[in-house]
Amino acid sequence: MEWLKEFINQLQPVDKNAPAFWHRYSAALKEQPSRDTPLSEAEFVVFDTETTGLDQRRDKVLSIGAIKVRELQVLVSDTFECLVQQEGAPATKSAEVHGLLSSQLEGGIPEREAVEGFIDFIGNAVLVGQHVAFDIGMVNQMLKRQGISGKLRNRSVDTAHLAIRLERRHADSHTLKTAEYSLDALCERYNLPTEDRHTASGDAFATALLLLKLLSLAKKRGITTLGELMKG
Repeated sequence: MEWLKEFINQLQPVDKNAPAFWHRYSAALKEQPSRDTPLSEAEFVVFDTETTGLDQRRDKVLSIGAIKVRELQVLVSDTFECLVQQEGAPATKSAEVHGLLSSQLEGGIPEREAVEGFIDFIGNAVLVGQHVAFDIGMVNQMLKRQGISGKLRNRSVDTAHLAIRLERRHADSHTLKTAEYSLDALCERYNLPTEDRHTASGDAFATALLLLKLLSLAKKRGITTLGELMKG
């Protein structure tokens, strides 16, 4: 049961020797919004990572972009963005997508500073992303490299999965075309701007706009609380 997993997560002990930012995060999670919280009152952090590749065990985060959504509004003044230092970072095929050069990454901030800043930014908000499990996994690897034994325990929403759930309530899953639920395809379908795509901050902003469209559609489907949004 989802509620039982959440309860167990909240009871997980915190390492006494963990750094201050992890203690702050653990304290914040004890006050996560209830499942009865109206979506109009919930706080979301929409985020994206640009990485060296898609292998969560070997690849690393190059940049993080995040923006808050509160009271069904994208808060353009409440954002987090950083480049993660990659000293002597080798050229990767992913650079063709995100455009980040080794020289730029050498001027970024240390991974410890990046993950600490991100954890402080998210607090107990609901995490949102396009295929969010991947980005959460990459942040968890950052935490592991910094000697943190715990993982992110926020509730999360995947915009791709939510779009499929809302649009295809009675459709046969065998007819699903995953390309129709890429971020580019969804932005086109919902008439959202895509000028700054393939940067962490640009993708986070586009996904935040998509989230508002999906929450509006969810309301029409009778979904009005966090608990209802988490089902399915």
